[in-house]
Amino acid sequence: MDDRTAVIVKEIKYWKEHRLLPEKYCDYLLALYTNGQELYDEAEVSNARNGLTPVIIIHFILLLAMIPFSLLVVYFTEFHLLLQLSILIVFLFYSIWIYLYFRKYSYEFVLVALIVSLLLLLLVSIILSSLLTTSIIIHTIVILMNLLLWLLISYAEKNKLLQIVSILSLIFAIGYIIFNKFIA
Repeated sequence: MDDRTAVIVKEIKYWKEHRLLPEKYCDYLLALYTNGQELYDEAEVSNARNGLTPVIIIHFILLLAMIPFSLLVVYFTEFHLLLQLSILIVFLFYSIWIYLYFRKYSYEFVLVALIVSLLLLLLVSIILSSLLTTSIIIHTIVILMNLLLWLLISYAEKNKLLQIVSILSLIFAIGYIIFNKFIA
């Protein structure tokens, strides 16, 4: 490839990256100026990027460890409630960041990151509601709102597994409320 073609290819990549032209046009121009070689190189780079690197595996292991560590912090330590809440909020922000990162680069663990984030959000909201009030009605509303949020996110993400889990959780929670209110 001569210097003139290299400059043109560099400009086309800039246009594609900054969305100055539609991606189809940029791909066509890149294929035209590089005789199709550039598209194969980009596919190899994207496959290498989406591979499981040690850093991704470490993030995944830390993500899976968030739930047991959260339960350990809440139920088996004598930390002050505000300190417990602060630790859980840090865990929550980390899991949301990992979810967004996995989603951006299309890793396979997106669903795991989403579920861990939702579980941590449920735990944080329960701790926060118990910190603010002792009303059982408020706790029930917080749990039901979290489960409704799960349902909305599952529809937005078009994730059948999360839809089923959220619907079953809602049915179980409502059944538990009815059972405790009227039968027991």
